[in-house]
Formats: sequence, structure tokens, C-alpha cells
Amino acid sequence: MNNIKLKRAIALTSAIVISSASVGCSSDGEQENTTAAAESTGATVSINTEKLNEEEQQAVNEAADSMLEDTELENKTVKWLAHYDLNPDTRGGSKSVALEMFESKYGGNIQYYPTTWDNRWNDLSTSVLGGDGIDIFPFETSALPKGIVSGMFVPTDDYIDLNSDIWKNTAEYMELFNFGGKHYEICTGVSPEAVVIYSRKTIEENGYDDPWELYQKGEWNWDSFKGMMLDFVDPDSGRYGLDGYYYQKAIGTSAGASTLKLTNGKLELDLDNPALDKEMQFAEELYANGLFLDKSLFNWSEQAYMMGEGNQLFYFCGAWTLESAPELWSTKIAAEDAEMVPVPCSPDFEQAYSIIPDGFLLCKGAENPEGAIKYAECCIAASLDEDAKAISDRKRKDDYGWTDQLLEQYYSCIDAAKEYPFYDLGYGISDDYVSAVNDYVMYKPFSGDSYAQGKEGSRDVAKVYVDEINAELEAIG
Repeated sequence: MNNIKLKRAIALTSAIVISSASVGCSSDGEQENTTAAAESTGATVSINTEKLNEEEQQAVNEAADSMLEDTELENKTVKWLAHYDLNPDTRGGSKSVALEMFESKYGGNIQYYPTTWDNRWNDLSTSVLGGDGIDIFPFETSALPKGIVSGMFVPTDDYIDLNSDIWKNTAEYMELFNFGGKHYEICTGVSPEAVVIYSRKTIEENGYDDPWELYQKGEWNWDSFKGMMLDFVDPDSGRYGLDGYYYQKAIGTSAGASTLKLTNGKLELDLDNPALDKEMQFAEELYANGLFLDKSLFNWSEQAYMMGEGNQLFYFCGAWTLESAPELWSTKIAAEDAEMVPVPCSPDFEQAYSIIPDGFLLCKGAENPEGAIKYAECCIAASLDEDAKAISDRKRKDDYGWTDQLLEQYYSCIDAAKEYPFYDLGYGISDDYVSAVNDYVMYKPFSGDSYAQGKEGSRDVAKVYVDEINAELEAIG
């Protein structure tokens, strides 16, 4: 591989065409709706609409040639069913580098089959059963393994060599979805599911240690996080500690445990993991000390604007929250004061960060699986280059008002997620499992209910759900 050639090519291309990755979706209650809204409102649409000139198109060709396999696709159309388009026409942004590569290298195109967030699963089922030949569907936390046993998705192993130069970059994360020795996600990258946003001005005015500096020293953890809020929070004076729809799951997995684990391709209950106990005990401590914003006082909605007023200390959200013009930020923090840090982890257990694997799912009856995989390889190639990242950074500064420090923090959050990834499989079992187990065990402590009672109360039903889906996965073979 000619890395210098690749860097030069993608950097030139990215200077004109940059597209943000689509936000991963979740099935856990309000967070699901928040994420879907981010996609539908274009929170991460491309930030430049110029088209490629001849020289730039040549750069894309050179980048593709240096990294991607030379092959001729018999079928050049990839059918994509989703609630958003990968083409620029309906997204309001510029064509992504990945799509440019797919078109120039393979003559490929993405044929969009639109659906809505609410109807996506029904439309997918109708398309698969109707033999429409849909190739790929967006990855989301509610998809696996239930989408396997319902006959919606098939393994990728016949089409992907995880030891190849291109796929070795994401092979580790594809193992998170290795059921019975078969891989079910086309993973093109990894993102942290949540980050912590805060105002430098608020931290300084209250005399606290900067969370970013604590993180750099290895001292940003549950203790330092909780200690600042204990000092800051005073609801009678309108001062609150923690807001957002993302903090339950982020904190509830920050010691590296949830209700389930995947062992040798089989799901196992993990309710007696000491790390899970520790996470939930910490949640109970935060609630008991009144450190969560009481949304019942605010029509059950976030109050992120309090960040800019200096009346709220931390906000858990996706990093895309700041990927728009500063005047549109829900936090109302001045651009020069906005900072970001990974979710704090337990000081007593290994670091762990809840992640969203970027990528796609291969649909049963896919008409063009080879083309779908080639498009995914273009996505990986377009994301690997450091020079391209530098151009994207300049765009973030120019269009989003990001500082150099915020950029450094952003990439540190991504690096942390890559190094210490944790993925909660509980949301992909079934909606019933989420309601009876995940929500009951992992979310109740955030509203004052007993974790210990929730765990014991859900143990038997949890085992039934897990045994059932393991049997179904085994029957598929």
C-alpha cells in the first residue's frame, strides 16, 4: 500500500468533500428517540456542498487504487433500506468520500429505499419476505441478535476476510457480534456512545480541577466526577449536576458489565458480575445525593441550556451534539468554553466505554452482497487517513467553532472507545427483555429503586429469554 499517495489523495478530496458518519441508534427508551431525532434533523450532515473538479476526482481514484482491491462488480447497485439516505440529494450535504470511492473504483451506486424510524422494522420485514433484494440496513443496538432469529440478517463471513489489510482495522469489533462462530455486523469503525460535555468557564468559576486535565493524569473517574457534583449541586439555588438521556447506559456500563455477556458465541446472564453491582451501587449513590436533574420538574425533558448559564455541571450526549454552528448548540455554551471528556470509569475496575459500532447489517436475500461489502470497504478506507482527519478538523473549527483542545478531546474519546470498548447486547434480545430485565435492573437505580431487588426479581425471566434465544441461534447453526 502506498500510504503517502493515499494520504495526499484523501486529504485533497476531503478538503472539498467531507461527510460525518451517521449517528448510531439505540433502542433504550428516550435515548432512542433523541438519536433518531439527531439523524432526522441533520445534526451530522456534511459541511461542504461543493462538487469535485477533475483534479479532485483523480485524487479519489488514486486513493481507491492504493487501498482497495481491483475487481469488477457484476452488479453495481447496492440496495439500502433506512430512515436516511447515503446519497447527498436528500441529506442536504455533499457526497461522502466513501461514496466517491465506490463510484469511481467500482462504478457502484446506492439505491435508496426510504422508510421512517417508527416503521423501519416493518418495512424491512416486508422487503425481505417480499424478495426485494435489499442488501444493507443500518446497524443499531436493537438489531442483534433478534434480527438473526427473525430471519432479517445473515452472516458476513462468506464475503469478508477479517485478516485482510482493510478488514483487520475493524476485525476486533466484529467479534462483538460473533454468534455461534459467525459474524453478523459489517463494522466500519467505532464511536463512543456518549461523551461528557462541560463548560470550562463553569469549572474555573467554581475552582474545580478541569476534568480534561484529570483525565490526562488518569484521575478522571467516578470519585472525582461525583465529588464535583456534590459541591456544586443546590436545587434550591437552581444548580444541577447531571443531565441528558445518555447517562444511564453510559454510567451503567462504565465498569465493563451489563446483564449479559457473550462467551464462545453464546449469550450468558451476567447478573452476578461484581462490576455490575458496582455500577448500580454508584447509580444509587448519585440518586440518593440528588445529583441527577429531576426531569419531572421540567416536563420530562432535558435542560441542556443550563450549561451555558453556568447552572448545570455535566451533560451526557453524543459528540454530534456539538457538530453544528455554536448558536444552535442545545447547551448554549460559548464555543471557546466548550469541552469534552470521556465518560468517567470506576476506579476499581478496568476502564470501559459504551460504544456504537459504525456500519451495516447484511440482509437475508441480499441481491448484491459483494457490492455491499465493497462499499463498506470504501467507508473504512475513507476514514483511515491522518491527513484527511486534519482537513476535517479544520472544517470543524471553521464551521462548528471547535477549538484545538476540543478537537484533541474528541479524538481522545474515540481512542478510549476503541481501546476499551464495551457493548451491551441486552438491547438486541427483544423489546420484552429490555422492559423486563435491562430497564428493570440497570435503569431503576437512576430513579431511586433498589438494584438488588430488581436483579433478583428479573433473574428467572431473564434466564428464560436468554435460553430461548440461544436455542434459536443454535437451531440456525
